[in-house]
Amino acid sequence: MAEPVDEESGEAGPLDLTPQASRPQRRARKPFSIVVLLAVVAAVVFVLLRTLGDASLFFYEVDEAVSARAELGTERFRVVGTPQPGLVETSLDGQAAVVFTLCVADVLADVAHLGDPAELFQPGVPVVLQGSWVSGDPPGIENLSAAAEDGWYLRTDHMVVKHDNDYRGDDAELESCGVGS
Repeated sequence: MAEPVDEESGEAGPLDLTPQASRPQRRARKPFSIVVLLAVVAAVVFVLLRTLGDASLFFYEVDEAVSARAELGTERFRVVGTPQPGLVETSLDGQAAVVFTLCVADVLADVAHLGDPAELFQPGVPVVLQGSWVSGDPPGIENLSAAAEDGWYLRTDHMVVKHDNDYRGDDAELESCGVGS
């Protein structure tokens, strides 16, 4: 009788009849790892939505914001303008506020900024503000010399001073904007 032939190698010899290890069974995932994975996914989604939400705030110059007031309603947006001379420190809803007037292209808008203004904030230096329109007059508006007083004001809570290399001396004249024109 002939010896059996190994099918894999094609050589004659004794057959290996040792049982092969069975496929390892999958372990059931632990509930803790699933919870951690879901928490990480939720955190990533939250960060993405928060970042995209901030990036989608519209950026307007004061004249554009005034003309788009009806469309903006109470939505938050960013606005840029130049503060005019005259600042009133007051309180609004129990918080410290600074009331002033912004100007761009001879269009004025009154502002009530809640909290401390930016460090370099001063009249004549452009600022970027973030907030929304509010119907009415801000407190202390009667003390501003060149207020818009149109029954609306910007209520803001975030301020960034736009600065460049163009510095003015203390005696430099600030261009009038919307006053007497």
